[in-house]
Amino acid sequence: MKTVFNNAAQIKSVLRDLHTQKCSSKAQIVAISGIEGAGKRVLTEKIAEALRLEGIAVTIVHTEDWKTSESTRFNVMNSPEEYYLHAYRFSEMIEKLILPLKLFGHVKTSVTLDNVMQPTTVTYDVEKTDIVLIEGVYLLQEAYLDLYDYTCWVQSDYDAAYLRLSKQTHLDPSAKSLLHLFEGLIKPAGQYHIYSDDPQGNTDSIYIEQENEKNDPNTT
Repeated sequence: MKTVFNNAAQIKSVLRDLHTQKCSSKAQIVAISGIEGAGKRVLTEKIAEALRLEGIAVTIVHTEDWKTSESTRFNVMNSPEEYYLHAYRFSEMIEKLILPLKLFGHVKTSVTLDNVMQPTTVTYDVEKTDIVLIEGVYLLQEAYLDLYDYTCWVQSDYDAAYLRLSKQTHLDPSAKSLLHLFEGLIKPAGQYHIYSDDPQGNTDSIYIEQENEKNDPNTT
């Protein structure tokens, strides 16, 4: 039976206890995953803020920083399975960022997002970290589970996810592409992930959003 949470403070308490009880100086890797638009980013930021208030060094990793080029992600020939397989540069992210943080607790690296209109570079310069919070879709694949010290699946239905993305389109251009392709590509890719990887079954806990947070336009 999975542990079910409905606020960030509960997850913070579990992660604080894991940190306190660990027998190694290595950083702990926590995956917070769910479908596109589930509310992963805001939840992760709340957890990180609460942990930092207790003196725990936290690094947040957004898988959006490691997405492939738009021409690869949104290729008109893409099937949902191909989007699932190729939308994110997970191998590069793990090799360049996650493993150094897990083994040594520090890293200096960067990644370039090859967007056609405006290429951008995201730099990670972490001197010390106790907990790494990775948030994003498709994290709970079987191949990656051994990498994590703790996992949480953010439960959301596709109608709620679509609503969140629609409220983000005026802020985030990438959300417009996701919204445009939601029914034909994004939703089926998420369903493929759930069918293939059983993320709810493989997670340590499930987060179910409280009713009063469901209409938060900042939740992604």
